[in-house]
Amino acid sequence: MPTLRFFRKILDAQSVINTVSGELFPNDLASVSELAFYIVFGAGTSAGAIQIESSPIRGYTGTWAPEGSAVVWSAANKVHKVSIEGVSYCSRARISVGIVGGTVDVYAIGNG
Repeated sequence: MPTLRFFRKILDAQSVINTVSGELFPNDLASVSELAFYIVFGAGTSAGAIQIESSPIRGYTGTWAPEGSAVVWSAANKVHKVSIEGVSYCSRARISVGIVGGTVDVYAIGNG
């Protein structure tokens, strides 16, 4: 049975394009075989998108690899979930389209 390795808010009430969450580092992701991100578009929002990304290098300054498609806003006060199986060295969430009319929160959870 999988064991919970961590659960935390990684993006808090943000709206500006290209804002990134704090990276999930190798020490966070060690022994993690399943990673999930909960993306919560807040009240009053009417547009925006979040892209989950990964990198083989801590603090990588180039373009990170997308993990699936961007999560595009579809309704205010709505939760979206992105699940990733397998191993990542570093992961993050990035606002790929600015959030209009409010903010977004992103939570990360890892199981091993």
